Amino acid sequence: MAIDALTMDALGEIGNIGTGNAASALSTMLDSKVDIGLPKCAMVPFSEITNGFSSPEELVVGVLVQLSGDMDGFIMMVLTVDSAFELLKLLTGEEAGCDRSDFNAYCEALRPIEEIGNILIGAYLSAISGMTGMSITPSVPALSVDMIMALMNVPAVVYGSVGESVLNMETDFHNEVATVKGRYFLIPTSDSYGRLMSALGL
Repeated sequence: MAIDALTMDALGEIGNIGTGNAASALSTMLDSKVDIGLPKCAMVPFSEITNGFSSPEELVVGVLVQLSGDMDGFIMMVLTVDSAFELLKLLTGEEAGCDRSDFNAYCEALRPIEEIGNILIGAYLSAISGMTGMSITPSVPALSVDMIMALMNVPAVVYGSVGESVLNMETDFHNEVATVKGRYFLIPTSDSYGRLMSALGL
């Protein structure tokens, strides 16, 4: 899918506002300032969505929210396992006390990421709704610890087909305790992507 400069600027603004909203949400949770790195926003071909990871089999932590209303599809917050533990450290000020060789134990230790991810995803959805006027209804969040390849196959399993590209938004959140690299993938259906572009006046 060819993306012109005007469209990329509009999508980049969604990423910038969403990142600012997410930093504010984290600051509220922490009751302290959270700084952010320069947000990166890009359209990524669905076939290349795992390229930013060490391998398609890399184990990641994902918070998956299904979208309905004016936009059908998914938005996912995806963290490497190390980043997920850094996020918990950022919020608690302590290292997670679990045996990382025990898959069930560290899945349980990462359980709070589900609600944190839900709040941060809501910050990005608020940015989209604010810029477009679209009414987007999120589902209850679902936490998954799995290979990035398996996690990214969920939209195709649910819908059978998705758009050619997804919007990848990422940045660093940090304070004096920890730094977390967050990745968000907006995966609308083809029809919903068209509605998004129309709502942006593109």
